[in-house]
Amino acid sequence: MSFQTSIRSAESMDIAAIRRVARAAWHAVYDDILGEETVNEHLREGYAPPVLEQMIELEEVGLFVSTADDDVVAYMSCGMTDATGFGDLDLYVHPDYWGEGIGTELLHRGEQHLHELSVRKIRDEVLAENEIGNGFYRTHFEKVGERTTQVGGQEHPVNVYERRL
Repeated sequence: MSFQTSIRSAESMDIAAIRRVARAAWHAVYDDILGEETVNEHLREGYAPPVLEQMIELEEVGLFVSTADDDVVAYMSCGMTDATGFGDLDLYVHPDYWGEGIGTELLHRGEQHLHELSVRKIRDEVLAENEIGNGFYRTHFEKVGERTTQVGGQEHPVNVYERRL
């Protein structure tokens, strides 16, 4: 594909586009793992407009969008998770743009924001069955462990990754 990308802080006008990207990415990745209804429930709760509006307003949370030719095609939120210097990030790219380097660009922008918050290390978890997410994290992070988590009433294995800033 040939397009120009840019990354900027999310604004209220981006909420519908963030929700559109979330829907596409979550359904593409998680329908077969968690089931469509569990995915829909998570999208309703985690991506409700008031939740996203609050994330936009909080300085300690970085919410960024990546645009391709002025259309939002990816987003990332990041912040400090504890006072010992750990942070995390959530990053989703619309499936039509997977493999184009947009996730890597967002990761670098998130690292800048986390560094400004005095985060020293990013720790993230990815469901082991999420091949797309694990592929991204294996490229950019070190796998440091495994555990299980409960999602939608079912236990799922999770890979734990870290990246030093």
